[in-house]
Amino acid sequence: MRICSVTWIRVCQLFTATAVINLAAYALLSHTLLLQADTITLTAWHQGASGLLGLSVAGWLGALTLQNIRLRNRLACSHGSQAEMIQLAQALTQSGTSVMIVDGEGVIHYVNPHFCKTSGYSESDAIGRPIGLLNPRSERLQFDHLPLRWDTRVLQAGWTGEILCEAKDGHTFWSSVTVSSMDEENGQRFVISAVDITELKVANASMQAMALYDALTGLANRRLFSDRLEQSLRAASRDHTRVALLFLDLDQFKRINDTLGHDAGDQLLKTIAERLKGCVREKDTVARLGGDEFVILLTDVHEDNAVRVVARHVLTELKRPMQINNHELRVSTSIGITLAPDDGNDVEKLMKNADLALYKAKANGRDGYQFFTDDLNRKAQRQMTIERQLRTALEHEEFSLTYQPQFDLASGHICRVEALLRWHHPERGLVSPGEFLDVAEETGQITEIGGWVLKQACTQIRLLHQITGKSLQVAINLSHRQFHDPNLVESVMLALQASGLPAQSLVLEITEGMLIQDAEYAIRVISQLKRYGVTLSIDDFGSGYSSLSYLRDLPVDMLKIDQSFIRDIPEQLADMEVTAAIIALAQRLSLKVVAEGVENEDQHDFLIINKCDYAQGFYYSPPLVYEQLYRYVSDAPVTVPE
Repeated sequence: MRICSVTWIRVCQLFTATAVINLAAYALLSHTLLLQADTITLTAWHQGASGLLGLSVAGWLGALTLQNIRLRNRLACSHGSQAEMIQLAQALTQSGTSVMIVDGEGVIHYVNPHFCKTSGYSESDAIGRPIGLLNPRSERLQFDHLPLRWDTRVLQAGWTGEILCEAKDGHTFWSSVTVSSMDEENGQRFVISAVDITELKVANASMQAMALYDALTGLANRRLFSDRLEQSLRAASRDHTRVALLFLDLDQFKRINDTLGHDAGDQLLKTIAERLKGCVREKDTVARLGGDEFVILLTDVHEDNAVRVVARHVLTELKRPMQINNHELRVSTSIGITLAPDDGNDVEKLMKNADLALYKAKANGRDGYQFFTDDLNRKAQRQMTIERQLRTALEHEEFSLTYQPQFDLASGHICRVEALLRWHHPERGLVSPGEFLDVAEETGQITEIGGWVLKQACTQIRLLHQITGKSLQVAINLSHRQFHDPNLVESVMLALQASGLPAQSLVLEITEGMLIQDAEYAIRVISQLKRYGVTLSIDDFGSGYSSLSYLRDLPVDMLKIDQSFIRDIPEQLADMEVTAAIIALAQRLSLKVVAEGVENEDQHDFLIINKCDYAQGFYYSPPLVYEQLYRYVSDAPVTVPE
């Protein structure tokens, strides 16, 4: 078809989502553009074809996107310049977008250079071939949309989408594709433009992975786990099956992390993640919620025993030795289990139930599992009530102190008292310490309460000194949180200064567990307190930790034998032997010994025979309120401890 040298180009406007942009350029669609004298000849072009491609700027992600424009006016002879036509053709040739012209049968009639660069197919490779040329050859990768399904009825109105394509060399790439229809006299044509968005897809996939998966272990994170749990609950309701939720918390992970470093801790977590995945089916989910907390979702559960089998498998697998940075580590875990719909049917409630069961598993001695029960829920409700009421107990002056005397066994005289906290609830009456101290410790309220005990005891005992003229020591128990409070030493010294009590009259009792957990910290804090003249005692000695090796290094003054060893003397020979051994050991280390829980004369005599230094218990005196203590001390001789 020959066209005169003066030519009209069909003009239209490009409509985008954000603006209407006038066409910047048009180009003749042809795989060969021949310039002959003052004429322009279209070759290898279907006779009667008159569709041209318009160029525009689309503002998506700041990139230039070429969009196909369906041109409506017919190409006719008119005034124009040959140079302008060449310029427009060059714009198409140099475009950064792949452009194709395809007929109604899906056969390719034109490709621009960028298509060849992206796909690896030359013009001769592509022209005359079906658009399916770009289909992924792997059935697994084949995409549901264009170019697999060339349906002119669907594409007539235009089509936009994302397609996975395969290049000539076999590598795959993603394209953002726009298809526009052109009505022709001799058949229908389609203009296809495509932008390579592979890098964007990879970036999006990476961002999605970061949002849904744990960066360290590759396991599902809390967000993805919650979504899968919701889906599993809906499926279980529909199919009349059950799901199980297992909360896992590693025992003593912090100690490993602190001792060997965070790199070793990270390696340990990754190893544990792999072992957990090996304990469940492919359709189940293992997730890391953060720190050393993991969770397992079991779907399609028919019997409780199946859950027990998984829990036992997990416990066994995690206890197998792990080689981490040239260290052989063995870890145990505690597991809390809840079932749906038995224990609830929403995500929040099930997560709460599993957490309660986990807490109980830890309280049972760790390295075990615990199913959620209604009793656990009732206990949790009580704890929440106690926590709420504790917040106002100090403000309403509901706390008081009682003092249990300790006696010097050599002289038989009172030498010190142990301060004991009591809570007088306005409605419930006297609340047992065992009922609220653990809650206060767990919630952190124990720090404020412990501070009050320290100030009150120092003030009252100093007043007792002034009134009676007799110097008693007062022993105060420090909670775990108090002992690890960075302001502990300062708080103690402020309490002594405010009350006027001499530092030598204060005994602070700490448990073995506090010493074992971080011996270096314990030595540092105890040494600071000792420099000020405060006496330090290890409380409940022998109650579960083998801390004998620490005694040489710890600058403590006394040991208090746990009452569990005293309670069954003289009936239990083993308890008598342990108690005698502790007393002998303390004497060799120049430590004083206190026996608590003495309730009868036989126990008293046994302690005398074995040269125990001090004792307390109902055999000598019950705890006394301050007024009772004042009267007792006023009439009784007092032995000042050495």
